[in-house]
Amino acid sequence: MSGERLVLPAIILACVGCLQPGIDPVFLTLLSSVHGLAPEFHGWVVSATQSGMAIGSLLTWRWGARIPQAGFMLAAGFAAIAALATPHATPLPALLALRALYGATMGMLYTQAMSNAAMNRPHGAYGAVFLCQLMLSTAIAIGLPAISGVAGPATALTALVAAPLGALMLVMFSSQSTGQGLHRPEPADPQELEATSFRAWATAGATLLFICSTMMVWTFSGALAVEAGISEAVIGQAVALGSLAGAATAFLVMRERAVVPPPLTGLLAGISLLAPIAATRSGDDMLFIVAIVLLNVGSTAIIVRSSGLASAASRGSLFRRFVACTHALGMIMGPLTGSLAAGTFGRTGLLVAAVLTITTACLLLLFAEARSLKLRPWTIHREALDKFLLSARS
Repeated sequence: MSGERLVLPAIILACVGCLQPGIDPVFLTLLSSVHGLAPEFHGWVVSATQSGMAIGSLLTWRWGARIPQAGFMLAAGFAAIAALATPHATPLPALLALRALYGATMGMLYTQAMSNAAMNRPHGAYGAVFLCQLMLSTAIAIGLPAISGVAGPATALTALVAAPLGALMLVMFSSQSTGQGLHRPEPADPQELEATSFRAWATAGATLLFICSTMMVWTFSGALAVEAGISEAVIGQAVALGSLAGAATAFLVMRERAVVPPPLTGLLAGISLLAPIAATRSGDDMLFIVAIVLLNVGSTAIIVRSSGLASAASRGSLFRRFVACTHALGMIMGPLTGSLAAGTFGRTGLLVAAVLTITTACLLLLFAEARSLKLRPWTIHREALDKFLLSARS
């Protein structure tokens, strides 16, 4: 399996499908410039997009194998229409509906493309998608303000239609490439989920919780930094350096064999995820930058590793789509959980919620690894017995 090539069109399509969270800070700034949208409504826009993505992912998880290639082309087309209409959607409800539609269609494309990409080399596929997404979002974050300065913010927003149009071309290209289409008519197996191993379910659950905790901390890092007296310029530097560190980490964890045991990776990553909460207590600029870099390194490492492990633990396409689905679900669950905890108990509530989520994720990884070690001797003995019986027959 490790010698097989990555499915490049599926990787690029998955990258485009999960691009929006990486460019949200610039996107929301342009949106406010065009519509005069107050910052307190930014959360509504992000929630609408991520909720739509979660719904699209859930639909594709259950019925992705039944959706024809034309269905994914139609999804990319609707995403392009939503992107073009975004600069012109004046009432807030209309804007939220458009962003929900955009999120749902991108969620469909991401889930199916990520499932196909993870078929051969799951760790390499997730690492490649994260690497491409971080590099592309960084380039867009630099390019959009330049377009806005020359042609205005509305034109810059309209330029984002390039993402769904690119997705449409990728779907059309993959449909003409042998074995790389999004729609793969595999035999339906109603017992697949029941036959999926405990290790696969536990690792997928850990993936969901690590994404949830990442988004929980990431969502409030900026607000905690401003509250601590850290300037917006320093926050921007921290985000840029964190993206570069995350890209480098994604490249390093693309290998299929783990160098560090997954439970230990989860523990180290969990500690790094909590770093921004601790760093903002002091108000030190350099400490905050280091904390954001640690958050990006830890979250990228554990999400790529646990996603790859979960995908590799089950051979069925249905479960691979579920693993991709956990990404969209975690991105909406994290901010929601963090908002409830912080709104009720303040900074302490956010810290407690993050610690509990990370601890549960680490325990799931530990249980999955322990179950694997318990079954491995039986697997070795069974293989030896099969070889003995084969030699005896011959």
